[in-house]
Amino acid sequence: MLLHGVAEPPGRARERALEAVVREGLDAAAVVADEVMMVVMRVTACGLEARDAVAHVDPLHEPEGSECVERPVHARDADGAARIADPVVDLLGGAAAALRIEVLDDRPARAAPAEPGGAEAGERVVGPARHRLDDSDSHVCYARPRIMVSRIVLVCAACASVLAAAGCGGSEGADDALVGAFYPLAFALRQAAPAGTEVVDLTPPGAEPHDLELGARDVERVRDAELVVYAGGGFQPAVEDALESRDGTSLDVLDEVDVLRGDETGEADPHVWLDPQRYARIARSLAAALGLPRAADGFVARLEALDRELARGLAHCRRREIVTSHAAFAYLADRYDLGQVPLVGVTPEAEPDARDIESLVDEVQSTGATTVFFEPLVSSRLAETVAREAGVETAVLDPIEGLTAEQQDAGVDYFGVMRQNLAALRTALGCT
Repeated sequence: MLLHGVAEPPGRARERALEAVVREGLDAAAVVADEVMMVVMRVTACGLEARDAVAHVDPLHEPEGSECVERPVHARDADGAARIADPVVDLLGGAAAALRIEVLDDRPARAAPAEPGGAEAGERVVGPARHRLDDSDSHVCYARPRIMVSRIVLVCAACASVLAAAGCGGSEGADDALVGAFYPLAFALRQAAPAGTEVVDLTPPGAEPHDLELGARDVERVRDAELVVYAGGGFQPAVEDALESRDGTSLDVLDEVDVLRGDETGEADPHVWLDPQRYARIARSLAAALGLPRAADGFVARLEALDRELARGLAHCRRREIVTSHAAFAYLADRYDLGQVPLVGVTPEAEPDARDIESLVDEVQSTGATTVFFEPLVSSRLAETVAREAGVETAVLDPIEGLTAEQQDAGVDYFGVMRQNLAALRTALGCT
């Protein structure tokens, strides 16, 4: 050991004789057991070389005059020179460069499900193909870029075409719509308009048209529609306000018929559709405004048949007075020789005080009425209070200002409600 400049503990001279026969095999690194020291050595052209550190050997006492190293002990064989140079990887320029030939996908628009892994058929991939997302050698993380611009543009263009065709692109496409301010006017428009024409009812199902408030989209519809049909005289102030910004044709149905005054204030009663004959005149006016004077003939014929049915059903009755929750039935009463006794005027929200209610109870009793009628879209509290105090019944008499969602789902329309009204009147008035 001293010959090769390796320090050792004293008293181990006898082990030096072993140097001539010690060879390197497949043994593990040297281990130390008590007083025995095993050294793994190797024989080279330079003599014996210690492979690993040995116990009890202080590295400071390991002078090395020279070191003969054949090759690094733990290194692999040197790599050979690259036969073919790797292509240049362009992570940004290639993906951002404009294509000389645009790759189009003109198949019909459809849902785009996720397709993990692999490129889609016909997809043009630009940039490095199938690189790992984590290159541990270079510590560069990048994914496989794809050119998807053409496909996105085509899908958006298809969306724009569909929206334009459906009238969803703002005010464009809305010029052909017809607008009715509430149900009976929208219903008449549908009967006179050509098939496929869009008819908008500004008042939602179940809403009371007196209280209607318009949103921005509703105001836009009023402004851009081909024709707007409404009832003036303050019946729907929000609609009349929206009409001020309109240049197109608008039709006030109260200008088309002789108007009755609903109460002592002289306020015009807008419920003209409750008289089928007046309603038929309005339908003809709508058809004329659309430039189709004969388009409402079928609707008018149905109204005339309804008028005859009502006249027959109300011809022979023991009582002629109808007590209603508000003054909405003047046209119905005028047409069929009935008397209307309203609890409040044309505006249904009016609430009389206790003294007024006492007077109403006396009036109901003086008429000999057996029923106080209330409406489906207005609170029935006043009608129920008066009926209870007067000792009479309550029932529904519908002014058909609108339909509920349930009625629409059941397929009920103006004619169905009018026949329900006829049945209620015949029961309350004792008709034969």
